[in-house]
Amino acid sequence: MIRRPTLLLVLLSLACGDRAPNPDAAAQASLDSLALDSLDEEADAEPVLPPMPDHPAARAGQLTVRAVGAFELDRGWPARAGRCVRPAMVLVLAEEPGSGASILLQLPTAGDLTGSYPVKLADSTGMPAGPASQLGFQFFEANTPDAYQAAEGDVEVRELTDRRVSGLFAVTVRHVVTNQTARVAGSFQQVDVEPLPPDWCARAAAAQDSLAAADSAAGRS
Repeated sequence: MIRRPTLLLVLLSLACGDRAPNPDAAAQASLDSLALDSLDEEADAEPVLPPMPDHPAARAGQLTVRAVGAFELDRGWPARAGRCVRPAMVLVLAEEPGSGASILLQLPTAGDLTGSYPVKLADSTGMPAGPASQLGFQFFEANTPDAYQAAEGDVEVRELTDRRVSGLFAVTVRHVVTNQTARVAGSFQQVDVEPLPPDWCARAAAAQDSLAAADSAAGRS
C-alpha cells in the first residue's frame, strides 16, 4: 500500500484557500498603483513568460518535467500513485530528497476516466467536481522551501486503471509567496496505482462533506 502522502498536504492546504481577489483590497491596490511613476511600474511588471516547452521524453514509472520561467528544470522522479474510491481521486506523487511533485486528479462520477482534466482550484465549497486536476512542485535549497502551484493548464490522462496511470500535462505554475510564474510540461508514464490508506481517504471524504454541508447551510440562511 502506498505510504501516506506528504507533499500532497502542501498542495491541498494551498488549494483549499479561495484565491478570488478581495474587492476592497483590489480597489486600494489600484489607487496605490496610480501613485507610481512609469519607471516604477516597469520595474514591478511581471516578466513575460517564454512559450510552453516541449514535453520531455516519457519514461516508464517516472514523472518527468521540463520547466522555463521562474525556475528551469529538465528532469524526472520515480513516481507512484494512489487511489481513493471516495472521494473519487487519484494522486500521482514523485518525491526525492530536496524536491518533488504531485498531481491530484478529481475523477468524474461516471464515464470514461481518460481525457482532459483542466486545472481547477478548490474553494470554500471544497474540491472541484471532476474531471479536474491540481499540481504542485516543491524544492528545498539552503533549508528554504520553494513551492509552486498550478494556476492554469490541463492534464491529459491517457490511461487510468486500477493498476496503472499515464498522461501528459502542460501548466502555468505560480510561486505561493512571490507569485513568480513558470511554464511546466511533463508526463507520467505507466505509474503503478495502489490504494491510498483508508483512513486518509476517510478524512478527505469527511472534510469534503463538511465543506459541502457548510456551503449548503449558508445558502439556506
